[in-house]
Parts: sequence; C-alpha cells; structure tokens
Amino acid sequence: MSVLQKLNEALEDAEMNGVVDPVRQGAIIEAAQKVATVMDEPEWPIVRGKIDNVSPSVFLKYCEKLGIAEIEVPKKEEKAKPLKLVGNSKWKKKA
Repeated sequence: MSVLQKLNEALEDAEMNGVVDPVRQGAIIEAAQKVATVMDEPEWPIVRGKIDNVSPSVFLKYCEKLGIAEIEVPKKEEKAKPLKLVGNSKWKKKA
C-alpha cells in the first residue's frame, strides 16, 4: 500500500474520531498528501536527480500537527562533566 493511501486512511479515521478538522487543517492535509505523493514515486528517494532526505521528516511533522502520529525523539543522556575552578571563584563545566 502506498504512503498516500495509508495517509488517507489515517485521515479518514482521525476525522471520524474528531481528531482532524478537514476545513481548519485543509492546508496541512494537502501538503501532507503532496509529500506522500512524492514519496510514492518509483524513483524515490531520488527526486529530479537528487536524493530526497527531507520528505520523511516533513511528512512526519505534518502528521504530528494533524494529530495522526506522535514523534518520539529519544533524549540524549548528558554525561556529567567535571567542574573546575576558574577565575573569580566561579565553577564552570570543563569543556
């Protein structure tokens, strides 16, 4: 099944459940459908001779705005950096 078909199914379901308002969110829906169409092209991820590494992230952002997908970005665990004493008795993280 194509990306566009799956998107349209998700949109229909979301509209029936009151998550998506096709009138208020019409522009976002149209944009998401256009990106889905690009991603369905047989040559994709090559578009007009260039690699398309933007469409997937843009598509996911549209879906998130429409409330039909939730993007989880894993948080990086920040390693504790040792502190060192520098001028004027201020503690700063060691670079």
